[in-house]
Amino acid sequence: MANSLSQLRKLEKAAGNWLLRCLPHKYSLPKWVYAADGFAVRSKDIRCILDERFMLAYKAAERLNAEAWPGGVPDVRWRAHVCCWAAHNGLRLEGDFVECGVFAGIFSLTVMNYLDFNATGRHFHLFDTFDGLPVSELPESEQSMARDINKALYFDCFELAQRNFSGFKHAHLVKGILPGSLDSASIDKIAYLSMDLNSASAEEATIERLWPKLVRGGMVVIDDYAFPGHTAQYDMWNRFAAKSGRLILTVPTGQGILVK
Repeated sequence: MANSLSQLRKLEKAAGNWLLRCLPHKYSLPKWVYAADGFAVRSKDIRCILDERFMLAYKAAERLNAEAWPGGVPDVRWRAHVCCWAAHNGLRLEGDFVECGVFAGIFSLTVMNYLDFNATGRHFHLFDTFDGLPVSELPESEQSMARDINKALYFDCFELAQRNFSGFKHAHLVKGILPGSLDSASIDKIAYLSMDLNSASAEEATIERLWPKLVRGGMVVIDDYAFPGHTAQYDMWNRFAAKSGRLILTVPTGQGILVK
């Protein structure tokens, strides 16, 4: 392992030196750095997550989420940036915004603050049990991981979520188990969709119902797509995309992006 790391560093250094040799002397590699959420970046310009508008939106969401993360809200800025990018695209399209798997709302609150959502006139439908994964409703193959996730992360956060979204007049929290809870919302068209259910079976059943409502050009942000322990979700989403001749973009954050 040590030898492999040494070789990787040598290759990285060689690549950087090659670039500097090719460019005029006045250029230099950017010095921005980001290391969090299971990956690290250096020698890249990351002003996308340092932009003032984005940072204000993320910090507002982080403050509201503090009670949900006693050990500190994890640094998921880059994932939140991906959501903001996809949601911003959705403003050019017809339809509502939808998030399946909300918890206390770190991603959707960042999006809503970033877009000044009250001024858009759009509706944001937020689906969750708001009390962890519904273990008894999942296939036996998914129950063990679901119990572990519940124990590590989740609790009854419905009142907290209600408080967090109270400043957004068109934020609709729908408490229940997906896909059944979709019956409680009136959604004709979807311009932006975020999926984070930690379950291949639940996500498959839910996207089968929501995909026909997603408008052309709309994006699905799949939160757990390329995360360790979520192989079943990765395989399921790839099969789903292949049925309509589409290919999912894998992002270094672990997210997947599927475009209608």
